[in-house]
Amino acid sequence: MDIPALSLHPHDHYAPELRDRMLEKLHASMAEATGYRLLTPDQLRSLAEMESPEDPVLSLYLQLSPDRRIGGTWRHFFTSMADNTLKLIADRHRRRIVEGEFDRIEEALTNELPALGHGVAFFSCEQRALWQRIALSVPLPDGAYLGTRPYVRPLVRTRDEHDRFILARLSQGISRFFVSHIGLVEEVFQVKAQSLRHVLTDRTPRDDVHAAASEAMQREAHILAHAAELVMTMFEGRYLLMAGSLELRSAVAARMPSDVRHRVGAEFRIEAHAGPAEIAAAAEPVQRAVEEREEVATVRRLLDAGPRGSAWGKEATFDALREGRVMVLAVDDTVDRPGARCPNCGSLWEEEAPACPTCGNTGVEIVGDVVEPAIEEALRQKAAIEIVRSGAARELLTQIGPMAALLRW
Repeated sequence: MDIPALSLHPHDHYAPELRDRMLEKLHASMAEATGYRLLTPDQLRSLAEMESPEDPVLSLYLQLSPDRRIGGTWRHFFTSMADNTLKLIADRHRRRIVEGEFDRIEEALTNELPALGHGVAFFSCEQRALWQRIALSVPLPDGAYLGTRPYVRPLVRTRDEHDRFILARLSQGISRFFVSHIGLVEEVFQVKAQSLRHVLTDRTPRDDVHAAASEAMQREAHILAHAAELVMTMFEGRYLLMAGSLELRSAVAARMPSDVRHRVGAEFRIEAHAGPAEIAAAAEPVQRAVEEREEVATVRRLLDAGPRGSAWGKEATFDALREGRVMVLAVDDTVDRPGARCPNCGSLWEEEAPACPTCGNTGVEIVGDVVEPAIEEALRQKAAIEIVRSGAARELLTQIGPMAALLRW
């Protein structure tokens, strides 16, 4: 797809009109939906809020391990899911509609698999103009689901406060901005600057050439700093990692608002015109270090708060979620446990009970993984989520986990 780009002249200054041009380009980037996209928080919220009472919504998750990518092996798993889903639909008209949705997804996969990542999620309902293709940064179980809403519960495993980065490859020719989950990148914006060679002429005094070049670089750095801030805001990036010359990176960082500057991580090195796979590989070590540091800090906060200021273990965490007290939820990413959920009040339990202990409802349902609805409920309560993946943080969490929560009160 075409990357939205802003073209600059060396004499351009940052001004409200230029900010409006950048916003217009960024909105175009967010609206672009022809290819596989990384999941954004806003996209997850929109999917969770959508409802289609009459027309079925098909949600499909497919793992794309290296062996499945070879020779179209993914097709076997896709066909199996499609057949198993369609044979359960008795109504012929409804079956034809759903079959059409599967055909649309299969055609998209045949034409192009996402270049990076561990899998893909599709959300499709042609009658409601729903068509979302999301590249997954973590492997999620295969599954096809029909319902009146998109089935987004597996996606909550991919939402983490500290794994969403903005990457900036800066140069005085073309600066490129990317949204990134660890191992995945998506280019969303470019700033193209006209070379000084087209502006400085033989009539420019020799002594003025260096000064003019330095002044142009400072103006460009001011614009790039605000571009980084806008990309961070619009794509809800948690951290900014920059590549490029030390001089330009320093000039850009110096012109950032303090709240953005404090979220700038260590540099990564990559060629100016590198592709997504190369950029993902170059940034990953720095991203892993940031993620581990933040995960350890979160778990230490839970330990320091003690059992009075935090909830330790699943049952205590479920109690806190039921009371709306969770401010930060930390979960070991390897945890996958069955449990029970009350569809009436939303209470979660480790063990099945004949009736909900909270509201007395006798229709308690068994869930295959009680962790996912716990994360889903925490997101609904606007709690921060920490999916613990690093070895150091996971070892600390074993003292109180595998699930714990920092409380609001």
